[in-house]
Amino acid sequence: MKWISFHLSSLLVQVVPLLINIIDPSFSSHSHQADALSQPSYVHVVSPAQRLRQLFQERKDGDASIILPGAHDALSAKIFSQSGAKVIFLSGFGVSASRLGQPDVGIITQTEMEDALRSVVHGVTAATSTGMCAQITSEGECRESCVPVIVDGDTGYGGAVNIRRMIHAFSSAGAAAITIEDQVFPKKCTYAAGSGVRVVSREESLARVKAALEARDEVRQQMNGNDVLIIARTDCRAALGLEEAIARCKLFEKAGADIVYAENLQSRDEYKLLRQELNEKTATILAQVEMGGGVEQTLYSSQQVGDMGYDFALFGITALQAAVRAMQKSAELMLKPSEGKDSSSGLISGGNVDNDESTLTSFIRLKETIGFESSEIFQSKYDL
Repeated sequence: MKWISFHLSSLLVQVVPLLINIIDPSFSSHSHQADALSQPSYVHVVSPAQRLRQLFQERKDGDASIILPGAHDALSAKIFSQSGAKVIFLSGFGVSASRLGQPDVGIITQTEMEDALRSVVHGVTAATSTGMCAQITSEGECRESCVPVIVDGDTGYGGAVNIRRMIHAFSSAGAAAITIEDQVFPKKCTYAAGSGVRVVSREESLARVKAALEARDEVRQQMNGNDVLIIARTDCRAALGLEEAIARCKLFEKAGADIVYAENLQSRDEYKLLRQELNEKTATILAQVEMGGGVEQTLYSSQQVGDMGYDFALFGITALQAAVRAMQKSAELMLKPSEGKDSSSGLISGGNVDNDESTLTSFIRLKETIGFESSEIFQSKYDL
């Protein structure tokens, strides 16, 4: 099992950077610029929420939207961070799949998501005494010691008190922003449910958002300096139509949500209309799921999403889809009884593996990705 786990992990290390370059070749430039910086002139400390706010406030008209890759565990988040991601989304779909091996149908609990969030935040945030983001500035350039993490809050795990508890807990775990949505419980992945998605009333959806916003304000008043943003989301388009989706988003905006978005709109025109109906200063997200399997759909690049006026382009489960396919392929080849080499994959059936880094990362690179070197340096200081 250890042998198989190594190779499955190495596949993930290879898949995510390749995936990023396919989505946007310029995406990794952020990390390369950071490596080239000289000695910093000063360090400015901000919270992850403040850093996230800076990202969408600094985006100008005509700029590409900010790519928001979905992670499903600490390793996938760490790889995205090392590859230059400016912000990461911790997907409830992904955590339910990777942690439980179960579908996104309301099974995952708040405590399980909170535990996954802590691992992800730890993986992408440099250790500081405050848990904040250190912005290290030198000659007008900026390098971050952390990547803000947005976490999927689903429906809030219950009533108003549950929503309040979730906001406090996720903020304490290091979330920069938390989503709250209007599905009934138990919820389902919007894309999987289609027109069968069930949502609460307009009044209850607004009440959820207001409860989250009040909990956010409580967090901000605490002495520990925590901050968090609230992302209000509606999933009602497939069930109740575009007009209702726009009406709910406008109510969320008026209530004071930091970011607003509608899931699964049906065309470019619908996305444009929603954007036109909202205040130009309101931050927005456009989420996409790559259906595959011959399903006809229109996918938008980060530039196209930006041209429609949206600040973030969310690819919530793309990395999970890539990782699952890579693991399925490796499993198929490992378990084949014959010894014939599959030249397209670099794997040799029967469990043996060719040293082809286009398919599997080397053990050295795997160790570098996970962070063995820093642990070994620290350990070498002490006779323990």
